[in-house]
Amino acid sequence: MDEYERQLHTYVLGELGSLAVAAVTPAHLEKLLTALVRQQSRQGDKKPITPGTVKHVWDVVRRVLRYAVQHGALDANPADRVDFSASRATGDHAEFEHHPLTTAEVGALSAAVSGYPPEGYDGPELPAYPVCGLLVEFLAYTGLRAAEAAGLEVADLRFGPGPTCSVRVARTKDRKNGVWVVGTPKSKRSRRTVPLPPWLARRMADYLATDHPRADEPTAPLWPSRKNGGGYRPAGERYAVPLDWSQPLALGTFYDTILKPALEAVGLPASRPATKDAPATRGVRLHDLRHTFAVLQLSAGTHLMQVSKWLGHSTYTLTLDVYGDYIPEQDGGAANTLPEPPAPVQRAEASNVVPLRREG
Repeated sequence: MDEYERQLHTYVLGELGSLAVAAVTPAHLEKLLTALVRQQSRQGDKKPITPGTVKHVWDVVRRVLRYAVQHGALDANPADRVDFSASRATGDHAEFEHHPLTTAEVGALSAAVSGYPPEGYDGPELPAYPVCGLLVEFLAYTGLRAAEAAGLEVADLRFGPGPTCSVRVARTKDRKNGVWVVGTPKSKRSRRTVPLPPWLARRMADYLATDHPRADEPTAPLWPSRKNGGGYRPAGERYAVPLDWSQPLALGTFYDTILKPALEAVGLPASRPATKDAPATRGVRLHDLRHTFAVLQLSAGTHLMQVSKWLGHSTYTLTLDVYGDYIPEQDGGAANTLPEPPAPVQRAEASNVVPLRREG
């Protein structure tokens, strides 16, 4: 089952599965959109699905109906008569903004996840997860999506001399009803290879050499999960749960149980849904590590088309729309440096003055 079919089974057929394609109306699609915005995520955490998932599911529905039109099952696409906009997909996330981190913030966050909060921190003791601290750096300096990172296997790291290293994005993994489902990346361009900076290449080589107990197994998960048992003592004290190297890491759980406390320890707001006692906090999300990669690359002068390829965006226009404001002026951003055009050659006008004396 590919990604599109899985999206239909998970989010669409419950609302539209009893209808013939020719019977689907704009009213049915309006009802579907309302249900999507209210639907809980597949992680079982009782949170609404993300705006990106809503938009992705809607795009799949539109493509299915467009295919039906092209093959004569529908006269017109009913999705074209539904006003879908970004605000329809956002629900409680209507005011969400990107929160790319600085290099200093990435370093502080990685240290906090590893068990080393900043000096002066007086909050609850943070459990030490050095492997996850490395994961924070990996996500911020490769720009992989959560499902892509979960799908990585040991053989997806390609080492060269130096060492140099790149990571191949060839699959996704998503946990559904407690079972890991292997899928394909979002688009053809999402299947890509991303180079690691030299310092991260060395750290990944050390990680496989000294920390990863299954480094000699090409299909072993690159990043481990945690064993069941939770991360809290009865008194509320946090402690590190042993790692499970047989399963991929569920990135949603990683964000909630490990990254959120570390974000708050380093003074960064973690994103939290609204409750009856407090409004939503629109802070740093896991996906912001991907935004961090894009912004750091563009700010360093890397060409937008190259950044787009590394991100696996379907089009260069998408990258420009999302990150155009981060292109520095000296690298083709807001500065207009077109040269002055050359001045035209002035032709001498013919004179109508007749000299009074002829020479010679």
